[in-house]
Amino acid sequence: MKIVQLGKSDGDAIAMSGSSKIWIDHNTLYACQDGLIDVTRGSTAITISNNWLRNHVKVMLLGHDDRFSEDKSMRVTVAFNRFGPKCYQRMP
Repeated sequence: MKIVQLGKSDGDAIAMSGSSKIWIDHNTLYACQDGLIDVTRGSTAITISNNWLRNHVKVMLLGHDDRFSEDKSMRVTVAFNRFGPKCYQRMP
């Protein structure tokens, strides 16, 4: 495993960049500065389950950029999560 320093955080509650084999389970997330959960830059084998995501505009980002080739092979499972109240965009 290689740990890469990303620099200053952009305010996500949970961010994965180039990660694999991660399970995000049984959390309550709300009112962060940026997104609640961001899965980007080729992260794969990610499971997001049984979370309550509420009171936020940018809920979940899956994928970095349409032109980023490593994002095309991402595998992310999103199951049994609760969205709301007051969730507005980036929901599966």
